[in-house]
Amino acid sequence: MNLIAQIEELENTPLLGTGKQQALRLADQLALRIDPNAHPALALRLLIRRFQANPSATQTTAQLATAEAWARDEELTILATRIQLLWCRRVALTSPDAVPLAIANTAIELAQNEPTLGVEWRLAQAAISPSKARLLREEALTLLAHPAEDKERIDVHLELAGAAKAGADFVNAEKHLMKAMEIAQQHDDVKYKAICSSRIGLQWIVRGRIDAATSWLEQALEMSKLQEDDLQIVTHASILSAIWLEQSDLDKATSTADVLLVAGARRGNWFAVVDGHITRSTISLISGDTTAAIERLVRAVVRLRELIPAAAINLLKGRLAELRHQLGSDVFDEHYTAAVEAHKSH
Repeated sequence: MNLIAQIEELENTPLLGTGKQQALRLADQLALRIDPNAHPALALRLLIRRFQANPSATQTTAQLATAEAWARDEELTILATRIQLLWCRRVALTSPDAVPLAIANTAIELAQNEPTLGVEWRLAQAAISPSKARLLREEALTLLAHPAEDKERIDVHLELAGAAKAGADFVNAEKHLMKAMEIAQQHDDVKYKAICSSRIGLQWIVRGRIDAATSWLEQALEMSKLQEDDLQIVTHASILSAIWLEQSDLDKATSTADVLLVAGARRGNWFAVVDGHITRSTISLISGDTTAAIERLVRAVVRLRELIPAAAINLLKGRLAELRHQLGSDVFDEHYTAAVEAHKSH
């Protein structure tokens, strides 16, 4: 198979689930075979596809600016415009003020006369023009018809869902989240299934429907574990442990708090670790073991005080003060003394 056919294969491979893994392997192989001096257009198409696979990677975003200049030097105008639009959209989604509007608008005007850039110019303009964003993104969805573009379809649905939620339009937000989830499930893409589950669950929490949120957040937590994504594990475990406590499901609260403790420690998120200790202490208190509840906090203060920020330690001390107020000084002091003795014996 020649290089052009392999680049086309790369561009026609979905960037979701196992398809993404296959695409990245092929991209690595092509990077070793393509001579950028002899085949600049193929090298640029390879770079674009890698960016589409991992747009959040700082390195790939930074490469776009260099790639655009290279494309213009080679007089590859369509590729240069496409790269510029991809850069404008990506940057505008995170730092709108960082996009020079004159440059973006010039690229959009050029692209409007090029049928192959219909998706790119609409999504770039949507990112810099909030008042037109919904219509432009919906138009872009109608143009994203190939399975190789399913990752882009998910991203657009998530953008539409986010905008709808910001406007308190929960019906449309849910509609787009469910469509994104459907695509993610078709490709068995764990990352996007976790994202969709999380956002659906959090939306139900905003609406006061804890019952509807719980199963979605549990799914998100389990898929975050599969990815070993400690940031998301901490996020979901924190919420779920609070829900289980509120619902007096102490077994689930305990197991979720333990997950929070481990993931928080791995990530160096000491506030999550403190949250896990406070949750376990609360479980002991609810179970009637006041000494164990206090000992958990005392032990955490002693063991962590040299490792974690003072603000995190102060949360533990604050919880001890709350217990003293809640239980009364005499009862608290009795259990505190027993807790200190129990800690020393360990």
